[in-house]
Amino acid sequence: MIKLIQPFPTPLNRLHDWCEGDSVVAVDGQPIEDMLDLYYYMPRGTTMTLKINRLDLTSTEVVMEPYALDQVMSCFAAMEFKTCACDCVFCFIDQNPGQMRSSIYVKDEDYRLSFLYGNYITLTSLGRRGIERIINQKMSPLYVSVHATDIDVRTRMLGIKRRIDVMELLKQLTAGGITVQSQIVLCPGWNEGEILDRSIRELASLYPGVETLAVVPVGLSAHREGLTRLDPVTPAIADDVIDLVHAWQERLTSEIGQAFVHLSDEFYLLTGRPFPPLEQYGEFAQIDNGIGVTALLGDMWRDDLDAARETNDLPTRPITIMTGPLGKLAFEQRLVDLLRQPDLPPIDIIGVENRFYGDSVTVAGLLSAGDIRRALDALPAEPVRDLLLPPRMFNSDGVTLDDQRLEDLAATSPHRLHVPDEEGLIDFWRGIR
Repeated sequence: MIKLIQPFPTPLNRLHDWCEGDSVVAVDGQPIEDMLDLYYYMPRGTTMTLKINRLDLTSTEVVMEPYALDQVMSCFAAMEFKTCACDCVFCFIDQNPGQMRSSIYVKDEDYRLSFLYGNYITLTSLGRRGIERIINQKMSPLYVSVHATDIDVRTRMLGIKRRIDVMELLKQLTAGGITVQSQIVLCPGWNEGEILDRSIRELASLYPGVETLAVVPVGLSAHREGLTRLDPVTPAIADDVIDLVHAWQERLTSEIGQAFVHLSDEFYLLTGRPFPPLEQYGEFAQIDNGIGVTALLGDMWRDDLDAARETNDLPTRPITIMTGPLGKLAFEQRLVDLLRQPDLPPIDIIGVENRFYGDSVTVAGLLSAGDIRRALDALPAEPVRDLLLPPRMFNSDGVTLDDQRLEDLAATSPHRLHVPDEEGLIDFWRGIR
């Protein structure tokens, strides 16, 4: 059922004396659990009847045309999501500092959010009804954190007592027509070497149902008091992982026509080894996992600069880009030569140390406003710069991890601060006047 938090707009509410706490419980006689059900069972091209249970235990019905559903979505309470019962040894949420907003500490394990937003889930709370609903309603693709196909290793890594065979669950989902994007968080001493080799082999056996596998290095913050000791992925370990994965990519490209398994950019940046060719990333299904970001941005920016040269509309003002240490490494190794050309204005790249999480956290998306402010304070006030901040450090509401906004940073800086879209960097640069 779905709780109502405000009346339907007139005239839809004329048949229902609404009060807070009433619930929509069925559509055309079909019981519903949440808003996804409401859309799934919505008829096409006819009217739909919503059954509404009232707090006084009576019920009423509202008849509407299906297209009107979008008009009343704001009347429904937000969908409650299922939380994670795992105690993963590498969980980054457990590594957050204290006194942040409460939403930062929420661990979700909801297949609906995986389907809607690409959140990774472990499938440990799925159950038979969940599997049936996913298959019946075609909630595809799903994003699944595997970490290891070996049941014992995965059980220890997830910190659970019940032994769950993730391969069996994936077989059920893929046999039901669900596409899965899978992930392994690589933790040295836990799931590399033979365990990683086995995981790649077994997951690849489910292709094309399991469409891709992303391997990303474990993230370790400075806030791990009382947590399981974990070691970082070093350049030497990254080198071994690249060798193993490249061997599998070559084999799988020959066998199934796809590389299937992909490494996050950090592995290549740590070792200085070249990225795979752009076409090997396919449709970039795992780009939100940091898979192929550097190569794709470089290709897009090159095309945009070539187009700007043809129209004699190149950028004209110098810019300064602030990013995390890993982003700075990506610029220095792979991107800066593209952006420092004789016909382009100067560009500076500033790597910002992460003191919020600790210097072992190097990605730009986990920089805080405090980290940026320290870097801004270290810059001379003159000349005034056009300074570009990483968009991933702001959430969808424009708020940083430490509850600041762009205008808060701009209020204390003499420089002009911008947050461009990564893919549209060149167009944004051209537009600065």
